[in-house]
Amino acid sequence: MPSYRTRARFAALGVLIGSSLFAGSASRADGPAPVVVARVGKIAITAAELERRIANVPAFQLRSFGKTPEEIRKTFLENVLVREALFSEGARAAGMGDRDDVGERIRGVLRNVLVADLRAQAAKDATVSEKDVRAFYDANASKFHTPQRLALWRIQLATRAEAAAVLEDVKKDLSPRHFADVAREKSLDKTTSLRGGNLGFVEPSGATGEPGVSVDPALYEAGNRVKDADLVADPVKDGERFSVVWRRQSMKAVDRPLDLETPSIKQILAHEKAEAHIKSALEALRKQNVGEVHAELTELLDITSSGELSSAKRPGVLPTSRVGSPTPTPGPAGLR
Repeated sequence: MPSYRTRARFAALGVLIGSSLFAGSASRADGPAPVVVARVGKIAITAAELERRIANVPAFQLRSFGKTPEEIRKTFLENVLVREALFSEGARAAGMGDRDDVGERIRGVLRNVLVADLRAQAAKDATVSEKDVRAFYDANASKFHTPQRLALWRIQLATRAEAAAVLEDVKKDLSPRHFADVAREKSLDKTTSLRGGNLGFVEPSGATGEPGVSVDPALYEAGNRVKDADLVADPVKDGERFSVVWRRQSMKAVDRPLDLETPSIKQILAHEKAEAHIKSALEALRKQNVGEVHAELTELLDITSSGELSSAKRPGVLPTSRVGSPTPTPGPAGLR
């Protein structure tokens, strides 16, 4: 890493270049035409463009172009801007601008520039107030406040006597494999029996992390009376049935205060406003520019199950089918 003195020298060099890049450029800016420092074919390289490009180069890298501001300006112009312009003119002469893939890349650059400008404008115009932050925080309370959750496994049976018998069996070999085997064989809860009775993490309300799966809150209450990895000592009343419950582990309650979440909420709201700004601009552009859309013609493209494109179909052409050999061939029932 450069020393402090070296970095200071590079910084001073950058300031010198920035201040003396083009003497009198402010007075020429009021003139009728920009100052052109080079012409390459149809491309005119202006002093403003050269200044902008040099300003984007870190000061320590400018030293590789020369030792004085004058040498740096001339070398950068010749080795960077003129070189780029020559490649551009060569591509134009070769007709590359008419190629579909090149056109798509140009459109991609234009798309990205427009979207970046829209995001920047939206970020400038859209202010996120403390009221907005509070409203988002209150509307999404479940994201910031999570109660304690217990990882429970259960074996559900019809009667207390059956549950007590299974409980004694499980106590003899309290291992995940044995518990899972018994759950698959005897549990009446077919939703979780194939998972060895694993309910996932259960909240006090009985909600679980599995979509559409909830349990009786009594299971949580019973599990909350024992420690992690402990089996509930007695069968638990589970609606009209009884269950053997095993508390595997737990997750502590999470409570994230508003002042801690304010920066992230502001980012979310700013992003939402930027996306709304982009959507509005897109709808306006669609009304102005979209002339025809023939979605039905996309059926001519054949996409395989692996996501690959096959040859385009031609309208009116029937699908090919294999035709059997005209020569009879021997088979189990004779010639066919």
